[in-house]
Amino acid sequence: MPSIEAALNDEDYIIMRAKEAQKQNLHYAKAWMLTAKTLFPTNFKIQFEAYQMEKQSGNVQEAAECFTSLIMSRQNLSDLLPEISAIANALRSSETSFLSLMFDKIVPEIQLTILKTSVENSDDTMEHCRLLVLLLKKFPQLGVDSLVKTLINTDKFFYDNRYARLLVVDTLPLLSSLESPRLLQRLLIKAIDFYNSYIYDESEHDITDPWQRLYGVLDLLGRQLGWDVFLVNYNNSLNKETYFQKLLSLRNCDDCRQLLYSGITFFLRSLYEQKSLKGNHILVEAFSDPDIPPPKKRKGDIDVTGISAHQFQAAASCWELLHTNEVISREFAKLANQLQAKPWSEGFVDELALYRGRYEEAMPPATSNNLTACIIRASIHYFQKKYAACIESILAALPQLPHTEGVLETELIIGGKSRHLHYLPLTKISIMHYFCTLLIRILLSTGNTSDLTYGHMLVLMQLGWPQEEAIFIHILDVMKQKGVFHYHLFSAYIIHIDILEELSFIWNEQGNNIALDILPNSQQHLGQRRIGTRGADKGVKEDFKQAMKAQVSRSNESILNLMIQFITSERSYLLQIL
Repeated sequence: MPSIEAALNDEDYIIMRAKEAQKQNLHYAKAWMLTAKTLFPTNFKIQFEAYQMEKQSGNVQEAAECFTSLIMSRQNLSDLLPEISAIANALRSSETSFLSLMFDKIVPEIQLTILKTSVENSDDTMEHCRLLVLLLKKFPQLGVDSLVKTLINTDKFFYDNRYARLLVVDTLPLLSSLESPRLLQRLLIKAIDFYNSYIYDESEHDITDPWQRLYGVLDLLGRQLGWDVFLVNYNNSLNKETYFQKLLSLRNCDDCRQLLYSGITFFLRSLYEQKSLKGNHILVEAFSDPDIPPPKKRKGDIDVTGISAHQFQAAASCWELLHTNEVISREFAKLANQLQAKPWSEGFVDELALYRGRYEEAMPPATSNNLTACIIRASIHYFQKKYAACIESILAALPQLPHTEGVLETELIIGGKSRHLHYLPLTKISIMHYFCTLLIRILLSTGNTSDLTYGHMLVLMQLGWPQEEAIFIHILDVMKQKGVFHYHLFSAYIIHIDILEELSFIWNEQGNNIALDILPNSQQHLGQRRIGTRGADKGVKEDFKQAMKAQVSRSNESILNLMIQFITSERSYLLQIL
C-alpha cells in the first residue's frame, strides 16, 4: 500500500511539509513555502497557503504582498470571496484589526479591486449598498450618484429604516454635488424625516449631533441653489433670534424653498429643544402687575416665562412664519405629512392655541379629568371670567396633587400690562401657589370689598408671600379707613409671621381707631367683646395678645397643607362671594 506522501502531488507535498514545519520551526516552514512559490509561481493553492501562514504569524506587510499576488492572479476567485468578505467587514468596523492593517499596506489599485469584487459578489441588497458605501468612502472620486439613486428609489427604503440610515448618515456626507436640485430636495426631505424620527427614538444614541448633520445636508442643497450661507450653516453657537430674523426676510420671496426647508429644520430643532427642557411642566396663563417694571422684551410680544419658554417662542414664531401665506402653508403641510414623527401633534398645537388666546381649541376635552387637564381648565376658565368653573376645576385638581413638593415660582407674576404665560412645574407647591394666586385674582375681580373677601385674600397670600404684598398693604389701608375688621376664620388659617406682625403693629399703633374681630365665634361669644381698644379695655388687650401669641406659635406649620385644607373646607364661602 503506497504511503500518504507518495499519493500527494508535488504541490500538495510541499504544502504538507510547510504546515508540519510551522508547528516546530517557523523559519523552516517559510523556507518550504519559498521553495514552493519558486517552483510553482502560479499555483493558487500554494499562494493561498503562503498568505495564510503570514496571516497566522501576524506579518502584516508579508500578508499584504501575498494577498496582492492572489488578487492579481485572478485565479479561483470564488475561493477568495470569504477572505474578501472578511476584509470588508474589518474595514466597516470602528476597531483596528489585522485585516484592516493589512488592507492599508496594499496599493490603492488592488484595494479598489478588492472592494469592487466584494460589491459585485454581494447578493443581498442591503449588504450591496453597505459595501458600495465602504467603496465610496475609500474612493470618493468614483462618485456616489448611482448609490444615492439606488437607495432613494428602493421600495424597501420606505419601511426598512436601515436603508434610510444608510442613505442619510453614511452616503449623503460623501456627496459633493448632484446635478438635479429636485433629487437634492428629495434627499433633504429624507434627511429631515430620518433625523427628526431618530432624535425621538430613545433606543438609539449612536449618531453624534444629528442636527448639525442635518444642516450639512441643507448646506449641500443650499450651495447648489445659491441660498444664504448663514441659513444653511446654523450651528450650536448661533443666536436663535438673529436666525429667525433672517428667516423673516424670506417671507415675500417668489421661491419659497429656502424659507420652507430652513424654516422647518429650525422649527423642528427649536421644538425638540423645548420638549427636552420642558420635562414635567405645563403652559398656563399667568399674571402681570402694572405696578412692577416690565421685563425687557420686544414690543408687542406675549411674555412667556419658565423653563423652555425661549425655545417654545422660537418654535411658535417659526410655525406662524411657515403659515404666512397660502403657498408656504400648503408646501409646509405637504412636507409635514411626509414626516414620520410629528411632535407638534403631541401638545405643541394645544400650547400654541393657548399662546394665541384660542381658548376653545386649547381647552382639554370634557372626558379628560387628570391633574394637567384640571390645571389648564382652571387657567382658561379664569381668563374667560368663568370664575365658578375655575374654582370647580381647582377643587377637582386638589385630590390629584403630586407628592413632590417643589419650590415657589418667582416668575408667576411679572411686571407690565402684557399678556403673560408661564411654564408651571407639576409640583405640589407650584400648583398650589398658582391656585392661590388665581383665587386672589378672582376675589379682587369681583369688586367685593367685604371683610370676608379681604380675609380670604389674607389667607391665600400666605403661600406666595411676599408676592402679593401690594394687595396686603391695600387691605391694611381699608382696615384703617373702616376702623373695623371682622374675619371669623382668622385663628384657623392665618399663621404667617409677617402678616401677624403687621396686624399687631397697626393694632398697637392705631388701636384707638381700629377694632379687630378675629377671635373664633365661640370665644367671642363668651366674652361678648371685640379685640379693639375702644374704652381702654385691658381685658381686650390681653385677649388680643393671647390670640396673636397662639397664632405665632403655629407659624411653623405647613402653610401648603393649610391652603389645601382652606380651599377644600371653605368651598361654599369662596363660591358665596361670587
